[in-house]
Amino acid sequence: MRSTLSELGQSLSRNKSMTISLVVTMTVSLLLAALGLLMQSQADRTERYFGDRLQLQVYLCTKNSPSANCLGGVATDDQKSAVQEALRGNAEVKAIDVRTPADNYEQARAVFGQSETGRKQLETLSPSSFPESYLVTLKDANKYEGVRSQVSGMDGVGNINSLKEQLGPLFSALDKLKYAAIATSILLIAAAILQVSNTIRMTAYARRREIGIMRLVGASSWHIQLPFVLESLLAALISAALAAAGLSAFMYFVVYGYLRDTLGQITTWVGWQEAFMVAGATTALALVLALIPTLVMTRKYLDV
Repeated sequence: MRSTLSELGQSLSRNKSMTISLVVTMTVSLLLAALGLLMQSQADRTERYFGDRLQLQVYLCTKNSPSANCLGGVATDDQKSAVQEALRGNAEVKAIDVRTPADNYEQARAVFGQSETGRKQLETLSPSSFPESYLVTLKDANKYEGVRSQVSGMDGVGNINSLKEQLGPLFSALDKLKYAAIATSILLIAAAILQVSNTIRMTAYARRREIGIMRLVGASSWHIQLPFVLESLLAALISAALAAAGLSAFMYFVVYGYLRDTLGQITTWVGWQEAFMVAGATTALALVLALIPTLVMTRKYLDV
């Protein structure tokens, strides 16, 4: 074991620039892969939060609703029944989910509770401050105007939001960023694999005399391969640690420092739990990227 560690130290010393280059390449590729996975997690979280993107949300009147349909104040039971009947009778409606004021209050807590400003705003509100609403799932995402025009003028209807209109740009941006990060990461991962191969080839050439002697004295194949495997795994672990640090900085400065405070009303944003899971996945990816190419290339260049 001591001789193996000694060989590892000598190899790192001889290939310092190559090792640093490999670490940098793997760090960038892993960080981009981590950001891609984090964006996927954010897209999934947003979809779970809002439900189906093909929905309209019909808000009924409260005592403070400014809509002309709310001159009579809080929506009455007859008005609620009329709105529900109109929605269920529309051929474009697939399903209706009734959300109580308490449900909407909890939803607001999930969104506004992400920032200090939002939490202060919620202190003055209670479930009774929120309206009853109907979450309407449509059969066709593009055919929501008919449903909206049907119920928008009915008594008791305070407001109608199209989640497709609201979330369309968000999901589009998340998808583009996710695919761009993953595509760039794949290219850099390929570069890292090639760099691992080149590092092993150059190291094997530099140590050809010692390797020849080890073969003559009967050293096992694994004993010859081990310093190369350890070098690659060390580079992978350093790269994974640096990528995790970059991901932590992104979470601290971008997600918690900006998105939750300024865009917290749009959706619930990913948290540290998702970041830790992504960091674990990218660490596993780093080990695979280091181990498999190294084992393949050492058999090729070392003839073990």
